[in-house]
Amino acid sequence: MEKKDDIKKRIDEIYDETVEIRRDLHMHPELSEHEVRTAEKISGYLSRWGIEHRCGVAGNGIVAWIEGRKPSQGDLLFRGVGIRADMDALPVKELADVPFRSANEGVMHACGHDIHTAVALGSARILKEMESEFSGAVKFFFQPSEETVGGAERMIAEGCLLDPPVDAVAGLHVAPLVPSGDLELCRGRMNAASTEFELTVSGKSCHGAHPDDGADPILAASHIVAGLQSIISRNLSPANPGLITVGKFISGTANNVIPEKAVLSGIIRALDNETQRFIKDRLLSFASSTAEAFGARADIYFRDSYPALVNDDFLLDTVREAAQECLGSDRIHFMPEPSLGSDDFSYFSNAVRSIYFNLGTKKEGGPSSDILHSAYYCPDEESMKSGMLIEIVSALRLLDMKGSDCSGISHQ
Repeated sequence: MEKKDDIKKRIDEIYDETVEIRRDLHMHPELSEHEVRTAEKISGYLSRWGIEHRCGVAGNGIVAWIEGRKPSQGDLLFRGVGIRADMDALPVKELADVPFRSANEGVMHACGHDIHTAVALGSARILKEMESEFSGAVKFFFQPSEETVGGAERMIAEGCLLDPPVDAVAGLHVAPLVPSGDLELCRGRMNAASTEFELTVSGKSCHGAHPDDGADPILAASHIVAGLQSIISRNLSPANPGLITVGKFISGTANNVIPEKAVLSGIIRALDNETQRFIKDRLLSFASSTAEAFGARADIYFRDSYPALVNDDFLLDTVREAAQECLGSDRIHFMPEPSLGSDDFSYFSNAVRSIYFNLGTKKEGGPSSDILHSAYYCPDEESMKSGMLIEIVSALRLLDMKGSDCSGISHQ
């Protein structure tokens, strides 16, 4: 059983240094696939604390691991638990008035990945000190490129869940609308799958005064755009939301010429992978038949981004019960509905049992932005204490479970 009071005391002892780490990361943000200094700093801290790790995973990613020295008593339900922290920044010019403002012009940790990384480092530091008190292994995934190419998928492909094996992964994300240090959970479906698409409607160009000599791709594409929403409103259950967004419509070079083609691009979102595939199939069928009705042809290119993020009920209840014990029931909240935003933590949730939760960073009366990706985003650093506490206590609980414990978790 974890010693939560001792853990809280140790978190308080390292808090100031954890804040310094976070502020250093905040002052030196790096974009996706360029997290060179960030990785060097993380590796330096891990080495200082005697934590084994491997650099250069999926580019600038780092996998660290701590193997417990306590002899196992019976079959462990979880041989290893992973904790993920993304570490890339955004192309945003920081406007927050803080002394540790970004020194990298036009780049900012506007999504809180500096908080995620500092929390994970603090958790790793304390768990290393406690390695004689648990069996199994805790692994930390310091992940690059969440904001762009999906570093999680690449880390998994390069074996981050293996050697030692990981059976469950946890991750957190800052939440600027949730009170500082509180937790926000979502049972089941939490974030949407996303797929980008580019649709080219090819017609036949002609003089604008003689439209009957050609096939107007703008007209065909306009009917496609107008009709796409019928897929959402008439082909999906109202209880199973999805989105089709057309963000660009490009065509034509002159006012009196019907062009040869029109190009639409946009994104599809759904809360489960099956619905995502259904929407893609319907979009292809609808666009093709509509274009054909206007004497044109539709060609579609899909680029799948992230799959749907679905939380494991068992892990959610484990985290919830740990939070109730450590923080109190009044500091645990549930999302009113899933988000149609996407996060590449979903690759972990599609690979092993996983839990993703939000960490509140809103300080009443203090400087804070109410939206992520804002140039003014300024999270309350005190929230990191709760983040470390829940990561540590949840990991220890999972590693202490035996196979027979699986039925002992209550469900809300």
